[in-house]
Amino acid sequence: MTDAKALHRDLMKALLTHLPRSVYGDIRRVVTLAWAIVGLCLTRTVRLTAWAEIVEGRATYAASRVRRFARWLHHPAIDPTLWYPPLLTATLRDWTPETRCYVALDTTVLGPFVLIRAALIYRGRAIPLAWKALRHASAMVSFEAYQAVLEQVRTVLPTQSRITLLADRGFLHEQLIRYTRQQQWHYRIRMPGSTLIQRPQHAMRAVEQLRPAPGQAHFYHNVSIFGSAIGPVHLVVAQPLDAPDDPWYIASDELTSQQTLDE
Repeated sequence: MTDAKALHRDLMKALLTHLPRSVYGDIRRVVTLAWAIVGLCLTRTVRLTAWAEIVEGRATYAASRVRRFARWLHHPAIDPTLWYPPLLTATLRDWTPETRCYVALDTTVLGPFVLIRAALIYRGRAIPLAWKALRHASAMVSFEAYQAVLEQVRTVLPTQSRITLLADRGFLHEQLIRYTRQQQWHYRIRMPGSTLIQRPQHAMRAVEQLRPAPGQAHFYHNVSIFGSAIGPVHLVVAQPLDAPDDPWYIASDELTSQQTLDE
């Protein structure tokens, strides 16, 4: 048995164990999905022509195998929002409520579109949890644009998970801070240098005015941010030696330390 066929056999066993028949309907759809995963793993590319070279079956011509994948990808019965959650639930079934889940919220610009993605960080890898594509001019998106992604995350992760949201400065919105509080999530969010902060017994100023010397990091606790003075928030301001033009300004709901930078 070839490596491809052995991998396909193992994937079929796993997929049929966790995918309800009410989701896939026709077993041939699962067969094609398994071959797509085999092709992706063995060729490390998303080119259907490369996957077609891996598939073992009755089709003689590669073009026929390419059309098979193309039809599957465009089939109206293949709805990722129905197929993916059962597999994700099975993957995370052994996670206990005490396990802290780090969820990274990020955007990727693809031509005229922006992909908003939330991914579970695990052993240096990003496991997709939820995503949304929209036509948008830049990677900066509003809270309303990605709130649905956060709602999907909330439904797919185990109940009572200790979630810590990681996000870059484009996601720093007052609505996001309030949302994390409502869901009892933790957060670590980078801030633009222009973000207004107010420390106890100090005047309001931009966080970039607290920028430390190269190679140093300062930690501020129980401050308020934005003109609306939302708080208490805890901050890290750091100036990496290897990135003098890219200082780090991080907002956290928990007391900050060196570990906050590691996170």
